[in-house]
Formats: sequence, structure tokens, C-alpha cells
Amino acid sequence: MINHYSAKNFYFFIFLLICNNLLYSQNYEPIPIQSGFNADVIANGVGSAASSTNSDLDGVNYAFFSRNFQLSSSSTTPLPYGLPEDGSISTAINTTAGLEFQLANYSVNNSLRLPNANDSGTLTFGTPIKASVLYMLATSGSASTTVDITVNFSDATTQNFSGVGISDWYGGPDYAIQGIGRINRSNNNLESGSGTDPRLYQIPLIINPANLSKIINSVTITKNGTGGVSNIFAFSGDLYNSCTEPTNISVTAGMNSATISWTASSINPEGGYDYYVSTSGIRPVATTPPTGNVAGTVLTLNSLTEGENYYLWIRSNCGSGSLGFWKKQQFTTSQIYSVYNNGDISTMFNNITVTPSSNNTCPGTLSIVVPPGYKIKNTSVSYSMSTTGNGWMAEQRSILACLTDGTIENNVTSGLGSYSGTFNYNRTNINIGIGLTGTVNYELRAFRTYGGSDCNTAYNKVDNNTWKVTVTLEPVNLASEDFNKVEFKTYPNPFTNVLTISSVENVAEIFVSDVLGRMHKKIRNPSTSLDLHDLKKGLYLITLKMFDGSHKTIKALKQ
Repeated sequence: MINHYSAKNFYFFIFLLICNNLLYSQNYEPIPIQSGFNADVIANGVGSAASSTNSDLDGVNYAFFSRNFQLSSSSTTPLPYGLPEDGSISTAINTTAGLEFQLANYSVNNSLRLPNANDSGTLTFGTPIKASVLYMLATSGSASTTVDITVNFSDATTQNFSGVGISDWYGGPDYAIQGIGRINRSNNNLESGSGTDPRLYQIPLIINPANLSKIINSVTITKNGTGGVSNIFAFSGDLYNSCTEPTNISVTAGMNSATISWTASSINPEGGYDYYVSTSGIRPVATTPPTGNVAGTVLTLNSLTEGENYYLWIRSNCGSGSLGFWKKQQFTTSQIYSVYNNGDISTMFNNITVTPSSNNTCPGTLSIVVPPGYKIKNTSVSYSMSTTGNGWMAEQRSILACLTDGTIENNVTSGLGSYSGTFNYNRTNINIGIGLTGTVNYELRAFRTYGGSDCNTAYNKVDNNTWKVTVTLEPVNLASEDFNKVEFKTYPNPFTNVLTISSVENVAEIFVSDVLGRMHKKIRNPSTSLDLHDLKKGLYLITLKMFDGSHKTIKALKQ
């Protein structure tokens, strides 16, 4: 039996979908692709774009690239645009907030590329699923295109979608991500797309109500006509499950514990709620053994590692093998934060060059009180800056400073986009305020490169209630005299692949970061020899955390 989908009943299915979602809330999950990609159109790693791709995206030698792309190993400046290094894309469409796509490995075929009329391919799902809506992540190079799509169910029936439009990768609506740039495979020239292009688009495929209980195995896409080049990169789904899931999961984290609570699912699960705890962030599948199970809607976790980032999943267990979808929540132990709420923060005019030492007479300030017995391990910051009047987001500049110890970020952060709007900033593991105790004062210095003079909010501003400083804590060492006497030696320095550290028996953990404060490795219970072959050439800070909580930092140069 073939179920044909046409435009005339689109709104009817929208109505049914809304009614269905009154009973079943959204269960967005990326769908892994087992096979079907036929082109690598994403440059990554070190080397020319042509060396890490086997095709262009648009027919005229342009491709995407990852943010970790570097022309040579001596390149140290991170790219400000490009596809996320981990391939995870959170949609920019507000109506599907929480929807994520997972791109394929950048080092293998990662696109179903259809350049010619009647070109066709089938993407087979690694995990067959039931869904109320499939979301296709796609774009078209050199012109918009249309495709016919066939959803293939496990019972050999299908559902067809005819004439589905895919916008050109420049300027189209309903994008999941924009401003990711492109690279010319012939000469390696990078193009930023002015902070708004190219784009990947999110295309919904609404499953008929009669097909909701059917398992989807694959999707076949066929290009219509000539013109641009269709590229399909990923699928995600609003999954269907009669075993409804818990909602409103919240976490209150302590120094080495966490209390998690949630709202019970609409259908009381006979087997309670399964939970899964991990530090890796790898999503559990339906067959993954849970860490435990609770009957109620509150879970307490103890004996957690201080300052560790945890991933928690909860699902309903309806009994007799009927399991709900895993719902994720992320938290970090030993964290406290403060949010600025004294009104919008002005920007100061500077049309020359903003540097970390630039004077700013109108900063925002906030304080964090570190509880007794603890000190700051690292600092993170987030905030939003909005344009007003005739301002552009590309004219925004900002930097975080710690007034208590006088440390300042190494680099000024800039906005992107030669147009108005709001730009969101989020930086983690900033190397300022480290080791401080008691009351710690922070300052956010915001600048603009256009408009008026001195300080005002008429062109660009930091939005009230968005500036948030979060610090991760660790215990203060109250008796570290013995460890302070230990002399650590690193050799050879400079090193090539392996760095040897003496007296490592006194070390609980080793953190390897670059001079910009970005963490590259975390090694627990280290051995004397550290294998650092995968690091790029450059200067690194080797921070040794002792068993008593104290730290020592050693500089090492990889050549």
C-alpha cells in the first residue's frame, strides 16, 4: 500500500499533528545515518580543502568547512565561523527549539549529493524509528532545487512527498544554521558570507496519522529537473512513542552531589523511571542498560566528582518491555553563578582597535561569593548584545576581566553580521580569577566601533539579565606543605610526541590547555609518560592537580 502526500491536505495534517502533540510532547532525536552518503563536501583537519574533500557542494568548486580546518599545522588562530567541530547543530528555528541534527564524520562521505535531474539516493537509518515528523537538513548549491522524497517503512509501505523545495545556500528562509562560510577548493580562499551565509535548511516531512505506529527504515530522495545541486546532510525526528516521557527535568547540583526532579509523564509508567548517568555525553540507545531506576519523580546522586560535567538521561518504563525515550539534562558539580540585573550595559565608542588593555569607563560589574573551603577552578561567561538605532552586530566588541586579581581575557570577542539583531556570547574555561576565594569581582567591558561618542546604549548594548558569570569550584588545600616541596620536572622540553613528568605519583589529574585557556586534555591518575601526539605544535600549560587539591602549572613547547 502506498500513501501519497500532496499539498492540498498539508494543513489538515498540520491540524492533526497539533492535536497529537497535545497528548504527546515533542521527542526530538537526531537519527544516525547508516549508509547512503555519496560525497565529502566538508573540509576539515590540516591541509588544503581539496585534500579533505572529494567533491564540491555547488558544482563550481565551493565546499563547507569545519571550524577545526587549518591550511597548515602552524596555523594557530581558530576560525570564527564554519560548521561545529563535533557536527552537532541546534536549530535556529524557535518553533522547534531543542531540535538537533548530527552531521556525519567530516573525514568520510557526509552528503547525499544530487547534481543532475533524476539523480537518486537512499539514506538508511542506523536506528529505525517511529516518528510524527521527520526533519531533513539540506541545502542547494548554485540555485534552489526541488526533490521527491519517499519515506520507506519496515512493512514495505511508503509515504511520498512530491516537489519538496530546497533553498539555495545563500539567503533562504527556515534555516537551521546560518553564517557558516564556505571555501574554494581550488585556491583555499575562505568566505565568511557576511555572518549570514551560507545556510543549511530544516525541512519538515509530516507523517500521516495512519503511519505513526510504523517503523521508518530509510528515506529515498530524487532530484527534479536541472539547475542547482541538492545536498542532504542529516535527519532528525519528532519520535512517536505510546510510553510518554517525563517533562520539566531540573537539576540542583552541589559540590559532589545533585538532586534531580521532573514532572511525571501523562501516563503513569508501571515500571517507574530509568536513569542513565555519564561523563562522556554519548547518547544512550533503547538497549543501553540504565544506571538505575526510581519509582517517584525525584532522584539524588551522591559521591560525584567535584567540578565534573555530567550528562543525565531519564525515561519512562511502562513495563512489559515498553520503554519511553531518553530525555537529557546536563549539569556540572561545584558550580555557582551570578547574573547582572542592574539594567542594560552601555558600550563605549572605539573606532580604532579594541585590545584587552583598552580603557572602558562604563563597564558592568558583578560579584561572586565563593563559599569557605573552596577556590575558583575556572570561569565561564555568557551574555547577549543587541543593536539599537543604526548599529550592527559586527561592530560589537567585549572582554571579561577579574578585578580581584587583575586578570583579563587574552582576546577581545567580536560580533558577526553587518546588520541589526542580537548576538549571543558564550565562553567557557576562561583562565581568569583562578584560585581566588571569598568575594570575587568581575567586570564586563563592552565597546562599539560605530556611532556617537563615549558611553551609551543608542547603537549597541549588553542586554539586562543576560550577563552571567559561572565559576567551577574546587577545595582549598589547607595542608599542602609537603606537596609544595615536591619538584616536578618535564622532559624533553620542547617535546615531539611524548612528555615525561617526574614525581607523578603525587598527581591526581593533569589538565593540558593552550595559552588561550582552551582545554585539550584531562588525564586522571596519569602515568609518567604523557602521549600528546595529537596536539598541534605550540606552547601548552600543563596543570598538575595534586591529591590534596593544590595545583602546579608547567609550560611545555610541542615542536
